[in-house]
Amino acid sequence: MTATSTAASAHEHDDEPIWFPAKETLDELKKDFVSGQALSDLPPELPVSQIIEHPELFQPRELDERHIHELRRAIRVDGVLDAVTVIQVGGKAILIDGHHRRASYKLANVTKPVPVQYFQGSLEEAVLEAGKANSKTKLPMITSERQNYAWRLVLLGTYSKKQVRDASGISDGQVAIMRRAINALGEEAYNFDDWRRARDAFNKREREPLDDEQMEQWLESQANDYADRMSREFGKKLPQNTTIAARALDIYFGRRLPELVIALQEYLPEIEDDDEADF
Repeated sequence: MTATSTAASAHEHDDEPIWFPAKETLDELKKDFVSGQALSDLPPELPVSQIIEHPELFQPRELDERHIHELRRAIRVDGVLDAVTVIQVGGKAILIDGHHRRASYKLANVTKPVPVQYFQGSLEEAVLEAGKANSKTKLPMITSERQNYAWRLVLLGTYSKKQVRDASGISDGQVAIMRRAINALGEEAYNFDDWRRARDAFNKREREPLDDEQMEQWLESQANDYADRMSREFGKKLPQNTTIAARALDIYFGRRLPELVIALQEYLPEIEDDDEADF
């Protein structure tokens, strides 16, 4: 079955609802959302219990337990953290940015109200704001987290390529590949909550060969994925121990090590000749 026929078969079932948690949450919140609501009468502080989470929509990544414990220590010293960002939906304050802070307040058993700031905009804009805010924090998203967040936005089907790119930090080419994956996978695409699994399923389907630009985007995506895995496994150990890293690569690549050395030449900076540099 080709990608075109797969997409066509998916469209035959457009009348049937597709279960996708983020979309379901967004649709439910829209029922109670009032645009242009005056924020001046809303309290600048709220009890943690009244700050409602919907991580399937507004949290682009998994919570980092170490970061939560670091924030708890900061609470013990300073009492409170920077204001979390919420959006008012009916009578509820829905958390947009500050999931680690909220978790640390709960861990520290904070009972007094904590600072909040209110997002002025639509719910669709709030989803984008969640990604942008996470990209700016002291614990920025790694590549796989940005890709997963972009995949969620593409699945929602509401945002332009530019909006997805700006909110997630991935390239236009990667967004285009995600859109082609949805067309190829049809309803099956909504079974994958992370881009890596969706991409693997997409790669197994029949599809048109990638042109040079698309192939470059795919290679970049794969390389970032591998780099993220190495970073999670080794941290800064490999860059700080190049001799050990070289030995590890020798063992890992074996007889194909010369191919790696040749490939690496493309990424090495040019070194000026010492004699020429003196003039």
